[in-house]
Amino acid sequence: MKTGDAQPRRAIDRLVAWAADEGSTVPMALIRIGLALLLWARWGADMVFVHATGAPALALSAGFFAATGLMLVGLWTRAATVTAALVVATLYFALGAAGGRTEWIHHHHFLLMSATVLCALTPCGRSLSVDRWRALRQAQRRGTPAPAERGPLLGLRLMTAQLSAVYLWSAIDKCEPGFLGGARLEQIAGFYYFGSDLPLGTALTIVSSTAAVAVVALEFGLAIGVWRPRWHRRLLPLGVAFHAGLYVFLPVATFSATMVLLYLAAIEPAAVHRVVARLAPEADG
Repeated sequence: MKTGDAQPRRAIDRLVAWAADEGSTVPMALIRIGLALLLWARWGADMVFVHATGAPALALSAGFFAATGLMLVGLWTRAATVTAALVVATLYFALGAAGGRTEWIHHHHFLLMSATVLCALTPCGRSLSVDRWRALRQAQRRGTPAPAERGPLLGLRLMTAQLSAVYLWSAIDKCEPGFLGGARLEQIAGFYYFGSDLPLGTALTIVSSTAAVAVVALEFGLAIGVWRPRWHRRLLPLGVAFHAGLYVFLPVATFSATMVLLYLAAIEPAAVHRVVARLAPEADG
């Protein structure tokens, strides 16, 4: 084989190995639990039975609460998570985009829906679940070793790609004079807090433009940094602080919590497992 042909082949081999890599299922389980709670926070009030008009809507509401409830506790986890993904995809695409429920097609909804779809691709029931407890009981009865809390990491890799893409395109979208000059942040401050009588005068423009550049720099850094474990110790806490600030100061609903939850997909699974094992030793079986 020629050297020129070997390089693409090695790149393909590395990509296949990266996609087929396995690791702890603990971060998948934590994401599963968090997503179930966020789905309730985002759609729960709209899906209660009193709002269901007709048999199809009632069936969809029942499917939503049954699937997310089982997903939360980890019973029949894979089927429950797949069902939850199908239900929220129906809410977003069929009832939201096609059916005119525009309040269900915000980008916050899309992020949460797509994260649930990706979670359904993971063996997220192998840890922190009733399924795990049943598997341990069965192994104990049979006198066999406890099943390992390991599985394919492709779903987590795709969640990391989703996280990176959100930051990348958000930063690119902000690379225009209106935002970088601070005018957009001043507009937001006026709309939510001060009205047309903005305080500080020129000083506010300086503060706004500085904050705007810092936000864009942080988002570009996070878009790259979620792929670089060496950056996580310093960069991810900044991301958490950023999203906490967004949640406190602006009506971002579940967006901040979903983004921070997806950080678990970027962190080395073994590191997440070690932390959980220290807090709850039974996570190690």
